[in-house]
Amino acid sequence: MQYFVYWLQIVAQRSIYERYLPAHMTYLRDLDAADVLVLSGPFTDRTGGMIIIRAETLDDARAVVEADPLVASGVDRYELREWRITGGQTDRIRVG
Repeated sequence: MQYFVYWLQIVAQRSIYERYLPAHMTYLRDLDAADVLVLSGPFTDRTGGMIIIRAETLDDARAVVEADPLVASGVDRYELREWRITGGQTDRIRVG
């Protein structure tokens, strides 16, 4: 299992974007229940957020990201990167 980080950047008007937030939050809860979600949260400047997920491959991770309602609806743009853990507090993260 590998770790991936995806950054979300809001690209739609706030009123349009906010319509998709409930579905996005449900999606994150489902990812958490499936043990895919590691961490998530919005940026404090309200321009987007960052999500860390587990996936087998980059293609699997991309499928997770592109199924996110914020991305699928086109109100967020994303950047996806593979992430290697090298230290820090790992109580929620399985290393190795």
